[in-house]
Amino acid sequence: MRRCYSLLALVALALQLAISSAAATFKLEDGTTIYGELSGFDDAGAVFRLDSGGFSQRIPWSKFTQDSLKDLAENSRVRPLVDPFIEIPPEAKPKPRPIVLKDVPKVDLPGSRTTFFSSLPTPVGLFILGLLYAANLFAAYEIALFRNRPVAVVCGVSAVLPLLGPLAFLASHTLEATPDAVPEVPPPPPPAPGPMAPAPAATGSLGAVGVPPPPSGGGLRVAAQQEAASGTFTPKVFKRGEVMINRRFVETQFSGFFRMVPLESERDLVLVVKTAKNEYVGKRISRITAGEFFLILLQGGQEVSISFGEVAQITIQHKDNIGK
Repeated sequence: MRRCYSLLALVALALQLAISSAAATFKLEDGTTIYGELSGFDDAGAVFRLDSGGFSQRIPWSKFTQDSLKDLAENSRVRPLVDPFIEIPPEAKPKPRPIVLKDVPKVDLPGSRTTFFSSLPTPVGLFILGLLYAANLFAAYEIALFRNRPVAVVCGVSAVLPLLGPLAFLASHTLEATPDAVPEVPPPPPPAPGPMAPAPAATGSLGAVGVPPPPSGGGLRVAAQQEAASGTFTPKVFKRGEVMINRRFVETQFSGFFRMVPLESERDLVLVVKTAKNEYVGKRISRITAGEFFLILLQGGQEVSISFGEVAQITIQHKDNIGK
């Protein structure tokens, strides 16, 4: 009988030792410690059989510390439930490669000192010389027009003597434009004397033969003489480049167009002024300044201002020949 009691005592002691060995300690994030063994678990959390007796409430997996979660993950049935809550440590970043400084290749500087003339044989220097030479010829062309000089002569001298040629012609005086010579028309022979011979007609603005004496610098009057002499008017053309078109030229060559009432021989003449953009047909110059003149148009009588720099050609023409 005593042997039976001793055997039961040994079995009870073994069961107690087994139960104590199965119990464990679990810590929560809030500092609470649970002593017991896992009794039940699901997706929401775990329930423990407490050593002190009874069961704990269901504790969510998110409240366990990482060490407790790892201990719970040792159970193969619990591992799928606690793995999402176990933090994976970040991988160690590789050490950056050391920076190695390398020498930069440097361009060898010329031994001698660089000057303006030593840079001329380079491509950039030759390009700059070409631009300066072209600017020299263009300046020569403009100076030839400004000083009323032959363009070919001025540009030729400037091509041989760059910079000096344009400066020399710029310092010279301006040549005045001279009107073409008026062909002399021989007077008709006087009528034979007789009792009924008419007296010679008094010379007026057109004279006995219809040709007035050539005035000084009267390009309009010259055109009128040609019309009266030949019976048909030949247009008189003044082009930029051949003449210097400025205030003095307009006042000299077209003095008849400044009159309020033109002469009989000039009544049907008009001025055709061509610019880069327009063409104006006028019957009278109303006023003139140093930089422009004002033309009264033939159609409509409107007044337009024309700059001397815009004028490309001025033509004296009979109004009946316009558009032919």
